[in-house]
Amino acid sequence: MKKFLLIFTVAVFSILAILLRTSTLDDHSLIYLKNENLYEKIKEDKSFGAINVFFLLENMPAVKNKIQSGEYVVKKGETAFSFMIKMLIGEKIVHKLTIPEGYTVKMIVDIINDNEFLFGEILDIPEEGSLMPDTYFYCIGDSKFSVINKMKNQMLKIMAELLPQNKTTLSMKEVLILASIIEKEAALAEERPLLSSVFHNRLLKKMRLQSDPTVIYAISNGYGKIGRKLTRKDLWFESKYNTYRNSGLPPTAICCPGKAAILSAMTPAKTKYFFFVANKGNLSHIFSEEYKSHLIAIKNIKKGLKSVVTPEMLQER
Repeated sequence: MKKFLLIFTVAVFSILAILLRTSTLDDHSLIYLKNENLYEKIKEDKSFGAINVFFLLENMPAVKNKIQSGEYVVKKGETAFSFMIKMLIGEKIVHKLTIPEGYTVKMIVDIINDNEFLFGEILDIPEEGSLMPDTYFYCIGDSKFSVINKMKNQMLKIMAELLPQNKTTLSMKEVLILASIIEKEAALAEERPLLSSVFHNRLLKKMRLQSDPTVIYAISNGYGKIGRKLTRKDLWFESKYNTYRNSGLPPTAICCPGKAAILSAMTPAKTKYFFFVANKGNLSHIFSEEYKSHLIAIKNIKKGLKSVVTPEMLQER
């Protein structure tokens, strides 16, 4: 009995000695993914002098199944025991992914699929405009689908929050479509309500929207970029998205708009504008009520004259 107690005591102290061995390297991170060899990972990392405990951990099914994939900080002087607990409770490094406003779903899916630290692959492209541009947080080892799902849920949440503010007769789907056009047209935040008013005025008069970004979306097969300027010939590109050829709104959004663009689509400024043209070398637009004035604005721009949005243009909404 005494011999057994002695052996047991020595074994316990030996295990404790291994578990309490501290990391000798400076603070750094270690990435572990499901089904990888944990023992080899720790061995390769060279943080802990005695690594047999990780071999034992890996071969205990009840414990191994609880080790979570992810990136973990290994602090200098941290014990093997402390690091084991960290992996079991999932105390992982959190990364962020920022999706800019105006990106198309194909662009977003490409970004996520190219992320080597997210599992799986997005094969089914979500409906255009269904993903909310924002900053999202993920851990290495998360699924790509989970990130896409967060974006979908965020868009649904924002749309639900803004619904009571809709001052138009457009459905929520139509609001999203118009918001996507405003998002691509507007370079200045203060111009969104004005651009919205132009499109609403045109829709009421059953005029074609004649928005260049809808043509670019059609030509680029849903990527929203063509790497060159549009030509007159492009404006006749045959597509249901081309608002130079077709009346009304496109069948879907042409990008994923942000919250401000969605709100602008719901709450246009009260104007009589039907036309706008972008200034050369300037982010602003010149707005006109009549086509004649619009042609004069175009001529002025060609002469190098510029115009900006004035406070008087932003009428009370």
